[in-house]
Amino acid sequence: MSFTKVSSTDATLISDEYYRWIVLLYGVVLQAISVGTIIYCFTLFTLPWLDEFGSSRRDMMLTIALLQIGAGILGPFAGRALDTFSLRWVILIGLASMVLALALAQQVTALWQLWLIYATLLPVAMTLMGTLASQTLVSRWFTDNRGFALGISAIGTNIGGIILPIFVSAWLLHVGWRGTMNNLLILSVSVVLPLTLLILRRSPATHQDEQSSDTVDQRVWTTKEILTTSMFWIPFWGLAPLSMAFGTLQFNLGIIVQDIGLDAEVTAGLIALTSVSMISGKLFFGFMGDRIDHRKLYWVANAATVIAVVLMMNAQTLIVLVIATFAAGISGGGILPLMGLMYSHRFGVASFGRVMGFGMLTIMAGAISPIGAGWVYDVYGSYSYAFIALILIMLPSGIAMAWLRER
Repeated sequence: MSFTKVSSTDATLISDEYYRWIVLLYGVVLQAISVGTIIYCFTLFTLPWLDEFGSSRRDMMLTIALLQIGAGILGPFAGRALDTFSLRWVILIGLASMVLALALAQQVTALWQLWLIYATLLPVAMTLMGTLASQTLVSRWFTDNRGFALGISAIGTNIGGIILPIFVSAWLLHVGWRGTMNNLLILSVSVVLPLTLLILRRSPATHQDEQSSDTVDQRVWTTKEILTTSMFWIPFWGLAPLSMAFGTLQFNLGIIVQDIGLDAEVTAGLIALTSVSMISGKLFFGFMGDRIDHRKLYWVANAATVIAVVLMMNAQTLIVLVIATFAAGISGGGILPLMGLMYSHRFGVASFGRVMGFGMLTIMAGAISPIGAGWVYDVYGSYSYAFIALILIMLPSGIAMAWLRER
């Protein structure tokens, strides 16, 4: 292990070759706290909220939809901030937004007040200290093995989705939902604040910028240039249907299980399977993204999604549901690594945050599609027409990917 002297006042620091893995682990923790708290723990709060506010399930689901729509709208602005300002301070602002949101949520007396919090403060936290921030951070530190690093980084969301609900379930029983919100606030500050101040004190060395390929890596793309090139739109329109399909299957899984006539406990097992398969998908697509044409990997994800939708549409047994859930998790796990790979390889790292910010608008598609599928179910008594529509969207997107060019 080598060490580098950076100044007369600083202690010796681990070389960038090794320090970047510390930064990567920080990104994993950052996503586990932010996404785990805001997204994965939401389901656990819905039951006490339904009891206290007496709202309908539709109105309750609107809460999480507002969060995802808000995050999609803020994505481009957050991406620009990540490219322009210190990542350290941007993430701390995101943390402050999350802390304020959790503090205010403890005082609400009506569901519409939660809507305001989930539509304003929490989207800020999601974009400034969530996946977008972590992916931007990793892309700056890794030039080789970038795809694998992006895949590992994206696992943070699933780790948070596995660990935090365990704590939240216990806290809800002992201190209620308001006390649980306060515990999550304390946990966020005690973990994210010191790690951010300690780890983000330095940036990757500039010697990497001297490599021949970095002329493109360091180019600053304008918004007009980004939004007028097929290098942005082909991945966007390719990945948006995958996000739509994954969101539809994930958020309607409980109803599908009930329709088949299986026990409610099956849903919990399938959700766990989704998390495990998503981790596998992120590692696979991230690792292979450094070695295989990104278009071929996309076609694998697209095919897995089509298989998942077809199986879910015709599922009558548990084994078919298991296969469909595994396929959906694999493809869903590949969305973020593929997006990061496609955009970082073609736009470089200097504008990565801005490009990914626009790319994160696919979150809105994933938020709206479950609502549309639910409407189709209410009207026709089946998800079949919604599933067929998803397949019809994915097929031309897969064909268009053949025209994705290199940078």
